[in-house]
Amino acid sequence: QNENKFKNNLLMSTSEVCDLAGEWVPTRANDWRNRNIGMPHPARARMPSTKIKFESDGKGGGMVGEIHVSWAVKMLAPGHYNGAAWGFDWHFNDANLSILNDGTLEVRFPSQGINEYWRRTDGRALEILSCAKKKAAAEKEARAACSSREGQPIKLVFRRAFDSFGLTWHWGLAIGSSIYEVGGLMAVIGPKGLVHATGAVTSVALSGTKLDQFHGYVELKGKASYRSDEEIEQFCVQWVVEHPVYNALGPNCQTFSEDLFVYLTGSNLEFSKSADLKLGPVTSSHAVWLDPSKKPLTSINNAVDAATSEGGLTEVASGVAQAAAAIGFFFM
Repeated sequence: QNENKFKNNLLMSTSEVCDLAGEWVPTRANDWRNRNIGMPHPARARMPSTKIKFESDGKGGGMVGEIHVSWAVKMLAPGHYNGAAWGFDWHFNDANLSILNDGTLEVRFPSQGINEYWRRTDGRALEILSCAKKKAAAEKEARAACSSREGQPIKLVFRRAFDSFGLTWHWGLAIGSSIYEVGGLMAVIGPKGLVHATGAVTSVALSGTKLDQFHGYVELKGKASYRSDEEIEQFCVQWVVEHPVYNALGPNCQTFSEDLFVYLTGSNLEFSKSADLKLGPVTSSHAVWLDPSKKPLTSINNAVDAATSEGGLTEVASGVAQAAAAIGFFFM
């Protein structure tokens, strides 16, 4: 029921033709990852049955090894998509899909530790992406010509969540002086308060988000938004509709922040999410701390790095993520 609700909401939200339409087969099998118990994901990539096909409306389906997978995706910007995938008894709703410089489709589900790589069978991925980028550039120029709005600088803002060790961090996105964040199960809060909710609202910023509610930020230099406040709020409303159920490992505040950033800039964030078992922007040399007492301990940084080194995630690191998820609200 949840997957059908998501698919219907997603497909109603856009009339654009999905430029992933076509057949895709696996590539870079050695780089496939999946944190879930079962057949090794690289082995699934090598199975002859593994292939997926997307339709022009964003629906898709196919086989990943022995597993039948259904898809619903939506373009956020040329070459960048979000969406959901589901099977008989599972449903993942924090997909991040990107066309890489060589035309490879990278698929990530941070909540599951899934990384996959696909190539288009007709070899037209870069050709189609080029056309989409030209169209988007023309629309951006037309928008700029019809508006006196200057580009707004973007910051990734963060604060330590409820754990006492600095393992998990809440994210939001600051666009100029306006900050948008997840503040409920599921809800988005903005500079004027609640934007939209499908569940309980847990934020203390109901009168509006402010920078001093966060412990620090990273200024995303070279990136700016030319979208109007109305366009951003419309995106936030639709995002909540498409992600009606909060999940501690995703979709969560970090999923929202990256999706909004992609929509505004056409690029992924350069930082890992907590579900990737990495600390993300708080370890950046460009982080500005509004409350230095909230900095993560050096020992925590070293422990996380050690647990996730040597080629991937360990059982210890995975256990840390699952324990953190049990807290319930730790990303808000």
